[in-house]
Amino acid sequence: MPALQVLNLSRTSIKSLPESLFKLFNLRRLFLNHCDLITTLSSKVGELKQLEVLDLEGTEIMYLPKERWNASAEAVVSEICKLESLHTLKVYFPKVKLLSHLHWNEENMAFPSLSYFKFTVGHLVERIISRVSCDTELELERHDRYLKYVNGEGVPGDIKKVLRHSTAFFLDRNSTISRLSDFGYRNMQQLKCLVAGQCNELQAIIGGDQIESSSSDATVGLVSLEYMHIYYMKNLRSIWEGPVNDSSFNSLKCLTLRTCPELTTVFTPRLLTNFSNLEELTIRDCPKITTLVSCDSCDHNITSILPALKRISLHFLPKLTSISSGLLMAPMLELMSFQYCLNLKSLPVSKASNKNLRKIKGEESWWQELKWEGTHHDSWADIFVPID
Repeated sequence: MPALQVLNLSRTSIKSLPESLFKLFNLRRLFLNHCDLITTLSSKVGELKQLEVLDLEGTEIMYLPKERWNASAEAVVSEICKLESLHTLKVYFPKVKLLSHLHWNEENMAFPSLSYFKFTVGHLVERIISRVSCDTELELERHDRYLKYVNGEGVPGDIKKVLRHSTAFFLDRNSTISRLSDFGYRNMQQLKCLVAGQCNELQAIIGGDQIESSSSDATVGLVSLEYMHIYYMKNLRSIWEGPVNDSSFNSLKCLTLRTCPELTTVFTPRLLTNFSNLEELTIRDCPKITTLVSCDSCDHNITSILPALKRISLHFLPKLTSISSGLLMAPMLELMSFQYCLNLKSLPVSKASNKNLRKIKGEESWWQELKWEGTHHDSWADIFVPID
């Protein structure tokens, strides 16, 4: 039936379109009204080049194939760029090169009136289980200028141009980048939220040598960043690599490191001062971490760390033996949560210094094995919450 032009399958019990249908190259009208069992539409429907009418009324189909957008994205973006008074823009760019239509440069956006944008760039792959929590997604979505770059390679110039005007950045599955700072410090000065994961070649978040080579300006760096979530980085070895400047991370309030199997330590003595405003620290499933602070050469004048910290969660760190290399946690601390940190035998807290501490969570067996200086664990029993 290659000459067939009209096909009406309405109110039938079909569950999917047969392969033979996509060979009806002269088909112009296809009716699937009230086919209740059809829930998805194959992307092969795009092979029906002569199709003029596709009626899906009464079906359970919620989404059309993404290929439909991929084929028309360039034409649509070109038309969008003619809207001189555009205020809000949310677009999926299947290819990085489509960003070039925006004609953004380092200093100015393509649309002077644009105050709200959400861009997703790269080939999207649907996954049954997301590795990003709902809380993290909500944090990203609350920002007015949000760039999401997925399944990419390297650091394209057009990505850097958009990044320079963004306040939130989500980097997922970049196959070649070795440091997040490769995107350029000047392009990340406005960032308040940074989420990155599954970049298998990434070894460090920051390259200190890049700061020195990029500018003598001491404010260059992640100066506005308030929220950072790093996950599933199989080769991440350090947060900071090379010389440390005084401005990066000064505004950071929330830090999460999750499933970084090669990470052995988090803070160096010199880096600690940069995290003076950190309020929440979460580290999970980093099996090689032995201590959060490597203090072999600590300044003896330092008596406590992370002065603004209120909540710390350390889960599934089997080799962790020390949190702060003998230094006390700051007096603002309110909550400590531990799970499967079996080699951690003491906590860097004291009754005199940590008067705001109201809850310690952990396994009962681990709690009973803890060693305390000057106090007995019974004196902390009123704030301990077992998780067994």
